[in-house]
Amino acid sequence: MISKDGTEGVKESKGKTRWSLLPFEALEPVVRVLNYGAITKYQFDNWKKVPNKSAYLDAIIRHWVKYRNGEEFDSETGESHLANLACDVLFLIWDRQQKHDIPFDQYMKDLLWYDDYVTELDTKKFD
Repeated sequence: MISKDGTEGVKESKGKTRWSLLPFEALEPVVRVLNYGAITKYQFDNWKKVPNKSAYLDAIIRHWVKYRNGEEFDSETGESHLANLACDVLFLIWDRQQKHDIPFDQYMKDLLWYDDYVTELDTKKFD
């Protein structure tokens, strides 16, 4: 596109996502959390393969409670609880985008059902 006077080029950006607004420095600890999980605990993109993301909702709450109670860093990853929390929030955002055709109320019902937790209770021995 050429400007009206023909002297310079123009790039139309109206209505487009402005990625330059994102504070990339703040995302670095979140990426380190992802890297930790991919290398030491799970595998690359393992979080995408988890059938029910409710475990991430629980993790978000656990990290928030620890941070709120004055514990800044997660003992496992070494990163801020907020970085771990943000990572889990990104997983849920991605999951919701993948399931956009499911009504939100149904998505929330599905999200709050945690099959692994029920299995964990069945197999865990209590003293």
